Amino acid sequence: MNISEAIGLKERETVSLVGGGGKTSLMFRLAREISPPCKVVITTTTKIFRPPMDEFTLLLLGKDEQAEKKLAGYLQSGLIPVLGSDLLKSDKVDGITDGQLNVLAKYADYILVEADGSKGRSLKGHLDSEPVIPGLTTVLVVVIGADVLGKRLGDEYVHRSEIVSRRTGRKMGSVIDPEIIADLIMHPEELLRDCPQNSRVVLFINKLDCLKDPGEVYRLGRLLLGKKIRKVILGSATGERPVLDVLES
Repeated sequence: MNISEAIGLKERETVSLVGGGGKTSLMFRLAREISPPCKVVITTTTKIFRPPMDEFTLLLLGKDEQAEKKLAGYLQSGLIPVLGSDLLKSDKVDGITDGQLNVLAKYADYILVEADGSKGRSLKGHLDSEPVIPGLTTVLVVVIGADVLGKRLGDEYVHRSEIVSRRTGRKMGSVIDPEIIADLIMHPEELLRDCPQNSRVVLFINKLDCLKDPGEVYRLGRLLLGKKIRKVILGSATGERPVLDVLES
């Protein structure tokens, strides 16, 4: 089973990815899975590193007056464009606005949006302004890196660890277990608070291949299955088998 099948993609979806632990890898893997003649666009509402140019075409909506015409041409040719508003000095692609996202919806069958940043960490505590989830989102994929289980709560493994500590009631340096992750994800001030009402929420626990014993990952999945999260995918976005199991409520 591939990732698109596990998520249960329907015709014409906007998939937003939030959380930490491999969002970009997951997004590019998903883009490769969606076969032509379906038209796929990758973008961000925050910032992402510039994609490999031998595989993806970069198009800057804020810099190219012919961007919309080029977008239509790229999609018609079967290319997968990565769209942003600008290319920053850090070699990151700056995000687009809701208005620009509405333009993409006129041309693309599937829009994949990285809607969060985590500084490469596998778990993240969110500010009030984060994540930046587009209103067009039909599927919200919450990503967690399984490799954070068993680590100590701190900045080495968790982005904004002090927020995680405050919202879960755990002290800095505590061992990160399934309960602390579940308490964070379901906290009323956390990343699900601005989830569009009609979107489906899927949890992707990534990097399962980093663990010798997946028992704690299954426990985490069962803790999070419920009214908001109806499906948990266990897998590895960069692995030969990206989906190893699917849990459903």
